[in-house]
This record gives sequence, C-alpha cells and structure tokens, in this order.
Amino acid sequence: TTPLDVIKTRMMLQGKNKVYKGVIDCTTKMIAEEGAGALFKGVGPRVTWISIGGAVFFGALEKAKSVIAAVLDDKEEDD
Repeated sequence: TTPLDVIKTRMMLQGKNKVYKGVIDCTTKMIAEEGAGALFKGVGPRVTWISIGGAVFFGALEKAKSVIAAVLDDKEEDD
C-alpha cells in the first residue's frame, strides 16, 4: 500500500482514543516510533498481486494476438 493508505487506515482505526490529531501528527509519530519503513507496510503483497495481474493480462494479450494472427493467416491462404 502507499504511505497515504497506511496513514488513512491508522487514522480510521484509532476510534475514540484519538491517538493522532491529524495526518501530519500521525505521520510524524509513525516515523518517530517505527521508522520511515512503517509508511510502506503492505507494499510486498500489493506489488505481488499487481505483478500477478499484469502477468495474466499480458499472457492473455499475447495468446489473443497469436490466435488472431493464425486466423488471419488462414483467411489469407483461403483467398
């Protein structure tokens, strides 16, 4: 996830406790307490999911291109 997603989620989940006063307060507390890497929690699964989706999309695209090319070649041979 992106840093803004992490901050948004933290602010939404704080509930009535109001741990954070706002976006800037949330960001500075996260960096001070957990380091800058805390802003990028969840980036691994997101990148993996997007990569899998991209692979499926491009695989389907290449297969469709080869099928269409074969159909067009067969049509040209018939003419």
